[in-house]
Amino acid sequence: MRPAAGSLNAVPLDDMVGVAITPALEAETERLLSGRTRDIRFSPEMMRAYRQKDWPQRSKIARAWMVWVALISMMFVPVSLLLAPELLWLTVATSGLIVPALHACAWLVWRKPRSAVVEGLSLVLLMSCVMIAYGFLAAAAGGASYERFLICILYANAIAIVVFNVEYIWSLSLMICAMAIFFGFDVLNPAVSFNEALGTSIFYAIGMYAATIARKTQSILGKKAFLLAVRNRYRSDALKEANHQLEILATRDPLTGLGNRRSATDLIDRLWRNPDIAKASIAFIMADIDRFKQLNDTAGHAAGDDCIKRVAKAIEHSVRMGEDAVFRYGGEEFLVVLTHASPDLAWTIAERIRNTVEALGIVNPGIKRAAGSDDLVTISLGIAFARQGIAPETVAKWADDSLYDAKRNGRNVVFLSNAQAPADDADPAPPVAGRREASARSAG
Repeated sequence: MRPAAGSLNAVPLDDMVGVAITPALEAETERLLSGRTRDIRFSPEMMRAYRQKDWPQRSKIARAWMVWVALISMMFVPVSLLLAPELLWLTVATSGLIVPALHACAWLVWRKPRSAVVEGLSLVLLMSCVMIAYGFLAAAAGGASYERFLICILYANAIAIVVFNVEYIWSLSLMICAMAIFFGFDVLNPAVSFNEALGTSIFYAIGMYAATIARKTQSILGKKAFLLAVRNRYRSDALKEANHQLEILATRDPLTGLGNRRSATDLIDRLWRNPDIAKASIAFIMADIDRFKQLNDTAGHAAGDDCIKRVAKAIEHSVRMGEDAVFRYGGEEFLVVLTHASPDLAWTIAERIRNTVEALGIVNPGIKRAAGSDDLVTISLGIAFARQGIAPETVAKWADDSLYDAKRNGRNVVFLSNAQAPADDADPAPPVAGRREASARSAG
């Protein structure tokens, strides 16, 4: 059994819904987590799973960023009245129309999952086009606004590198394109010499490169968090499965698959606590395989186990599905719990069980030597009904007493005595129960 594992850095298990954890991914997860964080490299299958999990968050952040940058760009139009009032119409066209339109196009691209190439390329094209647009605006403004506009949009590119969670190659590509455009426009600035343009570009390139390294580190940590979430997921699944198996072992009989004595007690307790079920409609049928010890001693334990399994199946098939419950109560003894039952129905079900077991035709080789009579395996059954205010242990004892009455009356019979029949204050011993007792005794 693998224990569950947790981590503060792990993605919540709810976020892993829809991600299929295959054995190959489990093995890769353990291998990657056993190594250094900086050496994490995903296989194509792991990368697909990672991108599938990461897409909702990644797309929301990207689209929110695009909306806000478009709004800020439009807000720059009134600011331009202070910085370059003579370029108002050019500013309106650039900041108010072109840049928002570019962000709208990118927003549409990020509305649904795309390949890593499409995501990265859309980011590079968006920011490059925006920077070129503002570059022309800066060139038209001239003077101090020239450098100011270029630095401002370069700053926006640096933020985009950190915000957009794309593969490192695309973050690096964005940095290179941004610096190339910046250097190109800075060289054209008549107020700046070539050396100044080159030095300034190198200076800002160092800062931009630091942003790409930060983005790369964030991506690696995000992948590690994903690996921890994957491990949590399959270890949690393994723990749930192990607990399920333990629950089966604790409540099921391993030989027959029926509920065991513990699960019978749990069900009976629930029935007794349920006020919607009349206690007089609950019946216990205690059943015991006749002369089982002789079969076990003569044919061996394997034959005995096979007999118990076949009888258990016969009892299961004889009761009402969804209404009644069958348990292996111990050894060759079984308990059937009926709900919403009448004496006639309980008798009918018990007789059906008796006939079905006898029809199995299981040979008991020990009977011939003991009695010299029919050598088929049979079953005896005793019925008892619950009553209001009577403990379930008492009802079980009544059913057990009826079972032994059946044994004493010749075996292979159903017995329901007057003492155990359902009763009320007006009629403690219904006639139908007396008739069933008489037929059982005559059958014995």
